[in-house]
Amino acid sequence: MENLFNDRKFYDLASSLVNKIEARINSYTKEIFDAHSVGKLTGELVEEFRFHKPSVKKENIYQKKPTDIKIQRSVSGRGYNSQRISLDGTQYTFVIPIEGDISLLRIFPSSYMTYLPHGTFGSDAIEVIYKVPVGEDASRIKMDFDKNVDMIETYIGFLEKDIDDFNSKLEPSIKISLEKRKNKLSDDDDIAKSFGFPIK
Repeated sequence: MENLFNDRKFYDLASSLVNKIEARINSYTKEIFDAHSVGKLTGELVEEFRFHKPSVKKENIYQKKPTDIKIQRSVSGRGYNSQRISLDGTQYTFVIPIEGDISLLRIFPSSYMTYLPHGTFGSDAIEVIYKVPVGEDASRIKMDFDKNVDMIETYIGFLEKDIDDFNSKLEPSIKISLEKRKNKLSDDDDIAKSFGFPIK
């Protein structure tokens, strides 16, 4: 398993999206503005680039059937020697369905705690796996899993603050950039026409 919310920072992700939006707008031609209103273009870009907040579907959490596995353990020997042994064990897999953009669970939010939740990414769910050797106490699993789910929800809450801030500024900033681009193209044409030569 891997730590969640442990990839790139939200600020870096947001900055890269802003750059993509600016590049898209700067690629728009006068023909595009003649065919579509600034309002329509704004709406399309907002829908494309806004973040869709993830959420845990707690009521749909389930577990897979336990499976037999071999667990590799290191055993210390004399001196600096150690060896690996194989133990019989059982794998317990819990599945946490995620609604919204699950890829955002890789993003490190502006607020955070000392510890990170863990899991393995699926297409629309997080899997949390426990491997227990035969004979070992498995009673800790439920407590650890519940704590992990609570921590995932806490981090999603941190992330929501970043997302809400970004999404709230998206429409006005896109509209301003579009109007700026439209005015530039219009000014360019007016200046070119003032030279008195045909534009081909």
